[in-house]
Amino acid sequence: MTIADSGAPADTVTAATTQTGTPDGNSDGTPGTAGGGIDRLHPFDGLFLRAEHLDQIQDYAREFGAAVGRSGGPGVVEGFQVFIERGELQVGAGLAIDSAGRPLRSGRQVSLPLKTLKPENDTFWWVVVSRANWNYGDTAVQGLLCEDPCAGGTTNKQFTAEGVRIDLVPDTLPGLGAAKDSARRNLLASWLFGQEQKSDTPWLATPAALPADWEPPVVYGRPPVRLAVLIPIGNNPAQWVVDAWSARREVGAPPPERWWQGRLGMRPWNVFVAQILQFQAQLAEWRGDPAGAAVASAAAEEELAHTRAELMEIVEKAANTRSQVALAMKAKVEEAIENVGRRIADAQAAQALPQPPLAERGFGDLPPAGYLPVQVSSGGSAAAASGLHQEVVRLLGQQLNLRFCHGTPADIAAAVQQAQHRGRITLQSAADVDILVPVADFAGSGDLAATDGWTGGWVAFVRQNQLSCSSGR
Repeated sequence: MTIADSGAPADTVTAATTQTGTPDGNSDGTPGTAGGGIDRLHPFDGLFLRAEHLDQIQDYAREFGAAVGRSGGPGVVEGFQVFIERGELQVGAGLAIDSAGRPLRSGRQVSLPLKTLKPENDTFWWVVVSRANWNYGDTAVQGLLCEDPCAGGTTNKQFTAEGVRIDLVPDTLPGLGAAKDSARRNLLASWLFGQEQKSDTPWLATPAALPADWEPPVVYGRPPVRLAVLIPIGNNPAQWVVDAWSARREVGAPPPERWWQGRLGMRPWNVFVAQILQFQAQLAEWRGDPAGAAVASAAAEEELAHTRAELMEIVEKAANTRSQVALAMKAKVEEAIENVGRRIADAQAAQALPQPPLAERGFGDLPPAGYLPVQVSSGGSAAAASGLHQEVVRLLGQQLNLRFCHGTPADIAAAVQQAQHRGRITLQSAADVDILVPVADFAGSGDLAATDGWTGGWVAFVRQNQLSCSSGR
């Protein structure tokens, strides 16, 4: 049987194989070739098929797929939601690619108990996913020459499951335990993003001279696939905060692009998106958030309607009776309805309260760009514009140098994208920040009164570029 895949005459390939020894001892071929560890079975008539041959078929498919997966870059593809429920860490089903290019696929939710963790002052935990294989499915081993046929036979596992393992890996940040409970999440996120940038060794960090070495790395770094960080709150071991985007990175650019972006001082796209999403998630999950109050109000109203329908049915059945039990039942029903109504009123009151400034909600810095929920009266009037300005300044504080701009949502999205490589915004600084106000129909004059008006609900913030240009003459 000739070998048709080599692109060379069959006799040439045969001669080369003879020179290099047995195939199982050397797979490099000729001195001018090198094996890559992706070896497939060469079947032929008369070959006695054994387990090692079937293993080779599986190994070839696995290593070939891993090489393709590695070229696309590691990260999460979908799923793997992390949350806490009834004192346990829950990790949902999902798909990710590890640094070796192997798929990490989970088909069900995994639970990890948290009661065994012992939080210390500066400790936090990474939630990490990795590959895990295990054999299952007992079956009889057939055809063993030395096996006594009457001894009951030998069994082995006939299948191998390829799944995932979820681990909690401890780490520390000096000073984390001394920070206020509300500030720990933002403090850790800011530090982790900074450490990630330093690990890219950007030459722009010390630009005294251009580096002399621009050679590509021999092997790219292989970080683990992280899903979230677990942060203890206070001294209560039962209180935790899960922050996904401080750790999680979606599948982004191939390794070479990711490497050179970091080396040139650029922020990779998936890191930029993670910084924005980390801020937005922390802002939305704050317990006094208007959206959360609105959800609580809607849930309370639904509960009230359901309770009223059930209990009033009981009242109607007992309406014609004059027993003390029926009268007491009616009083309890009325009391229950009143209590639920009070909960609705409390939720609506919380929704109407002005939200504290970001600094009071634990934020010390912000990503280079993001979005702020703003609740003021909309419209194109000067009063509405003034109220919007005052509310944004109240939320962000007095230190930042704010400039208000108006434009369509599409242009605002483009402006946010342009901030990908800029630095984070420290609230207690005089950083120049643009506040981008979305309008329904931008007239082009730059004046809010010359538009159809603010669409309401939100504004974007973007750190301005820090360039000063001259003619050079």
